[in-house]
Amino acid sequence: MIRLSSRGRPMSMNQDAVRRLPVDLIQPGLYQARRHFNESALAELARSVAESGVVQPVVVRSRGENGYELLAGERRWRAAQLAGLYELPAIVRDDLSDAEAAVLGLIENLQRESLGPMETARGLDSLCREHGLTHDAASERIGKSRTYVTNFLRLLRLAPEVQGLIDDGQLTLGHAKILAGIPEARQVGFARLAARRKLSVRALESHWRKDQNRNEQQVAGDTAASREMAALEQRLSEHLGNQVRIRFDPERRDGEIRVGFHDLDEFEGLLARWGFDAQG
Repeated sequence: MIRLSSRGRPMSMNQDAVRRLPVDLIQPGLYQARRHFNESALAELARSVAESGVVQPVVVRSRGENGYELLAGERRWRAAQLAGLYELPAIVRDDLSDAEAAVLGLIENLQRESLGPMETARGLDSLCREHGLTHDAASERIGKSRTYVTNFLRLLRLAPEVQGLIDDGQLTLGHAKILAGIPEARQVGFARLAARRKLSVRALESHWRKDQNRNEQQVAGDTAASREMAALEQRLSEHLGNQVRIRFDPERRDGEIRVGFHDLDEFEGLLARWGFDAQG
C-alpha cells in the first residue's frame, strides 16, 4: 500500500485512515490507465474476496453528492461487486490534485505490473498531455527512468491495427519495440506475420533484418521493373499476412510467385482465402 503522496510528502494519519464505504457509492476513476480486465482472473479474485474479504484497501477521493472516485484498486472494487459485497475498505485522499491522483493510480498499476504495454503507454501519454509534464518530469513522478517513459510513448506511433494486436495479447512488449522501429507502412504486415506464426521477438527481428538486407541488395542493381515487383511483394505480403516473393524475368516476361507458410493449418487457411477447398 502506498504510504507517501505522489509528491513524496508523508500522509497524515487522517489520510491514512481506513474507512468502510458502500461499494455502489464508488465510481471508476477518470485517470484509470487500465482498460482490460481478464474475466477468469477477476472471477478467481471474486471467489477469494467472497471467502476472505478485501484485504488491501482501495484509494478514493470524495465527489460530493456523487459519492467517491476510485483512484487505485479498480480490480479489487470489481471483484467486490462480483462477490456481492455491500462495502469495502478504502482510504480517502481528498488532499490530491488531479495530477497527483493520476500519478497515484498509474504508480500502483506499474508497481503491480498489471498494465499491458499499450495501457502503460496511454497512461503515460495522458499524464504528460493533461498535466503538462515533460518526459523527465513524468519519469520523476512515477519513479522510472526517462528512457522507460520515452520507450513506452514511442509505442503510440504504431499503426492502430498493431496496437490492437498488442492490446489483445497477440504481441508482447518485445514485439512492440521491434515494430516501433519499422516504418509505419510496413508495420502491419510484419505484425500480422508475427501474430499468425506466433514468432518470438528474436524471430521477428530476424525477419525484419533479412527483409532490409534483401531490399539493400535490390537497390544496388535496381531497375524500374524490380522496384515495381518489390512494391508489389510488399503489398501482397501485407494483404495476406504471409511472406510473398516474386521472381520475374523481364526478358522472357514470365516468372513465379512464392507464398510462405508456417504449417499445414496456415496453408489450408491460405487456400480457403483463395476460394479453394482443400478437402473437396
